[in-house]
Parts: sequence; C-alpha cells; structure tokens
Amino acid sequence: MTNILSIIGALLMLTVFVAVHELGHYGAGRLLKFGILEYAIGMGPVLFKKEKNGIQYSLRALPLGGMCRFYGEDEEAPPVPGMIPFNAQKVWKRAVVVAAGPLMNILLAVLLAAVTLGIYGDIVAQVDSFSFENSPAEAAGILPGDMIYAVDGDRLLSYSEAVPAIRAAEDGTVEITVLREGEKLTFTLTDIYDAEAGYNVIGVNILAARRSYGFFAAIGDSFGYVWNIVREMLAAIGQMFSTGVQEGDLMGPVGTISVMSSLVRYGWETILRLAMLISVNLGILNLFPIPGLDGGRLVFCAIEGIRGKAIPPEKEGFVHFIGLVLLFGLIIVLTVQDVRALLGF
Repeated sequence: MTNILSIIGALLMLTVFVAVHELGHYGAGRLLKFGILEYAIGMGPVLFKKEKNGIQYSLRALPLGGMCRFYGEDEEAPPVPGMIPFNAQKVWKRAVVVAAGPLMNILLAVLLAAVTLGIYGDIVAQVDSFSFENSPAEAAGILPGDMIYAVDGDRLLSYSEAVPAIRAAEDGTVEITVLREGEKLTFTLTDIYDAEAGYNVIGVNILAARRSYGFFAAIGDSFGYVWNIVREMLAAIGQMFSTGVQEGDLMGPVGTISVMSSLVRYGWETILRLAMLISVNLGILNLFPIPGLDGGRLVFCAIEGIRGKAIPPEKEGFVHFIGLVLLFGLIIVLTVQDVRALLGF
C-alpha cells in the first residue's frame, strides 16, 4: 500500500511540474492576447471541464502532465473572429510565449528553494578543528565554527562538495568564503598542496552542520542555490558529450517515478529538494534546441527573426514531428532499460 501511495505521489508531483510549465505558456499567452483553446491538467479522457471566455479548462484522467492548446499553433486554422492564429503572431511574441513555460519551471524551483531554506535551512560543511598546527586555514584566519560557503567563488550545494572542491583547486592556492556569525568572509589559503598525500590539504576537520536562514536570506540565496543546480546539470550533460553516455546516466519515466516514489517517503524536506531538482531539470531540458521541445521552437523563432519571414508551417511541423518521434523512441528505449533494472535483468 505504501509503494502504491508513493507512486501516486510521484505521478502527482510530475503532473504539478508539467501543469506549472503549461501555466507559463498560458499566462504569457493571455498577457499577449493569444487565442487559447484549452488549458488542461493531466492527459487522456476529460473528467471535468468548464469553459470561460472561450477557453476550456479541463481536468483529465491520467496524472501524466498537462497542456495548453493555442489557436492555430501547429495547423492551418479556420478563421475565428477576434483571434489571430498562433503562427501569425509577431515572432517576438511567440518566442516569449514559448520561453515562458521553461522559465516558469525555473521560477518554481527558486520558490521551492526559498521555502526549503527558510523552513529547514541547509546542511553545510563547518570547520570543527585544525588537524595540525600552523595549517594553511589557520594561517589565513579561518576559525573553528566557520561554515564553508564557497570555494574559489563557487557556492557549495552540500556538505559533501567541500573536500572535492578544495582538492580541485589549482596552483596550490584556494579562496574560501565562510559564514561567521551571519557575515560572509573570504580568505586566500596558500601552500595547500601536500606532495606526500598527493592532493590539497588546508588542515581542518569538518563536520556536517545545519545552517538556518531568515526570511530575506532564504529568498536571496534561493537564486544562487538554483543557479548552482543548473551549473551542475549542464556540467553533467557536457561530460556525457565528452565521455559518452554511461549506463545509468539517463533514466526514463519508469526509472524517474521509481526514484521519486522511494524518496517521497523520507519526509517533506526530501520532497521539496527533489521537487526543486526536477523542476530545474524540466525547465532547462525544455530549452535545449531539440525539435519538438520549446528550445526547438525558439530556434525556429530565431531563424524567422533573422530571415525576416517564417518557415512554412508544414515544414516546421514536420521537423517537430520527427523530433517528437525520436524523443518517444528514446523514451521507449529508456523505459525498457528501467524495467530491466527494476526486474534485475
């Protein structure tokens, strides 16, 4: 029963992310006077619908996302008084509407980060003591009780990132920003490379400590927190391109829901952090210039802006169709991989 409830919770969470994404398209469309036919939460058969101002608002049976249908978006549309087809709107307006979906997911992640930091704080690396006398950290002015906030200007997302970030510093020098009684202080540590050990050593023992946030501090740090997630995500994707995709690097819907359903059992803090991560991923991946995704549509908007005329809708539609076919093919392959992993094959 617990497993079923966890899976339902994971599906509902994914539906919320997609609904928020589509809400971005919807909100920008309403603001710019686009013709909207339907805003739906969920997919499949309609369970409930209500029409207002010519827009159908629907709740559908399957908790697998949502949609916002625009008049004349992907096909030749019959004339409707007072409505301009989507593809006949000015290119900058279409670009704003398309980009609003991913942007909404990123803004949701910032909101979730602010809520998470405000309620639960964050787990950071705190200097417990010096591991030897006259260590680089002690010589630079770092004190026991200082919380390590950033290394070489890069904000640390978690306690576990502190040591790898310090060891990655080059030229035997590292700049460490700490929090001391609510104030950020930056110190430059030199002669940190230990030839015998073969890596950088600053001479401190660290422990995991929870940092609490005030209301405005949580809001302020939420932007940097989300930016670091974006940066780490892009770095991971870049590594896939340079080293190739390894087994387990990509996950399909089944694997995603499986992971989510296992993590939602750990409490609200884990749920909020997971939600933040997934919302960022959904927003950024949708901006990739892949046909069928928002990023692919933005590419066509850019081409139209440069050429001064639109690409014929049937050609653009065909490119997006091919992109969607390939994406669905990838999803099928990943789903088979996920099922095999769950069954132990």
